[in-house]
Amino acid sequence: MKNEINKEFLEANNISLKKKTSLLPPVLLVIAALAFAGGLCIDNNSEAKMPVLLLAVIMAVFGVAKILNMPSVLVSELHNEILKEEELYFDLKDKNNVIAMLRNGELKRLRAEAKESANYPLKAVVFSNQNGTIALFRVFHFVPYTFEPVTEFEIYKKQA
Repeated sequence: MKNEINKEFLEANNISLKKKTSLLPPVLLVIAALAFAGGLCIDNNSEAKMPVLLLAVIMAVFGVAKILNMPSVLVSELHNEILKEEELYFDLKDKNNVIAMLRNGELKRLRAEAKESANYPLKAVVFSNQNGTIALFRVFHFVPYTFEPVTEFEIYKKQA
């Protein structure tokens, strides 16, 4: 979903797409390097040399894969907060009401009226900050095999 958002649109509204960082991949690479060095120090005639080197290679590959596949998150630059993504489902007859609630920033009411399962044809994707204020949203309608957008991504603007 985040990949579909236009970068110029995000920048104009002080939202950026950043990679989430983790300590696990560098730790795996360090352990792999130590295991590889230890494996090279083992005598060539020992049966333990190949399993240790194999373990080192597997950990190195896994660490590099984790670095290359780090998830990205939307961040509000104004408050430096990570935006939480939420998918809410509704009946199709509620489409206009759902769009109005999103544009008015009524996230609590929207959550209360959302259906329990994903078997409904209207989906609202909402990105909100920690205090529950809507930052970005989009509404989709189910057509066979996929959800088609009803609205473009919109930024909630608080009315004065």
